[in-house]
This record gives sequence, structure tokens and C-alpha cells, in this order.
Amino acid sequence: MIGEVLAGAALIKSSVSAVKSAIGTAQDVGDIAGFIDQVFLGQEQIKKRQEQSNNLNSVAKEMIDDELAREAEQQIKLLVNMRFGSGTWEKIKKERTKRIASAEKKAKAQAIKRKEAIEAMIVCGILLFIAAGFAAFLAWYYINYR
Repeated sequence: MIGEVLAGAALIKSSVSAVKSAIGTAQDVGDIAGFIDQVFLGQEQIKKRQEQSNNLNSVAKEMIDDELAREAEQQIKLLVNMRFGSGTWEKIKKERTKRIASAEKKAKAQAIKRKEAIEAMIVCGILLFIAAGFAAFLAWYYINYR
């Protein structure tokens, strides 16, 4: 868990540095999209650690890491909006949120579909078992009472 946090903070720091160095030559947001994704990933790792942490002694470090992550996002937001126009960062965040929601919805739909398929197989298995029992009964009856 500590390694994950360090990775999250280091990922954010390296991504901000990479965006700063690449922003001047970037022709479109796609040129720096990987670095932006890394910032989001680093933030998710830090938030995940905060949710899982039960150590009261690390509260200050968690708060500082969270604040540093927010500052890094603000820096990148400013750089992206200055380079590609006002509102670009908000569009990126909105699209990211929309895609995450879509992926979660798709995963839930697949889980429901999988559950329904399993239930259908169970019902078919039960029906086959009943049919086999009935066929065995008929065979027994035919053999014994013919």
C-alpha cells in the first residue's frame, strides 16, 4: 500500500514535469494525453490509499499528498487551457467522467447478463434432471408392467 502511494505521488510529479516540457510542442491534446492519464491514475492511487488506510499516524501525509495532487492538477489544467483554449481541461474531465460511467454501466450490464445465463443453465439442468427421471420411470414401468 505504501508503495502504491509512492507510485501515485511519483506518477503525478513525473507527469506534471512531462506535460510542462511537452506542452509547447504539442499539436493537440492527444500529444500529452498519456501524461494526463497518468495524473488521473496517480490521483486514483492516492484516493484509494486514503480510503483503505486505517493508520491515524498517516493522516497528515495523506492530506499533504492529496493537496499536492490537487496542485498538480491545477498546474496541468492551467497549462492545457493556456495551450489549447479555455475550457479544454473541463471538457477532458467531463469526457473522462462520462467514459468511466459508461464503462461501469457496461460492466454491470455484463454481470447481469452473466448471472441470467447462469440461472438459465441451472433451470435447464434441473429440467433435464426431471426429464431423465421421468424417462427412467417410464422405462422401469414399461419393463416391469408390460
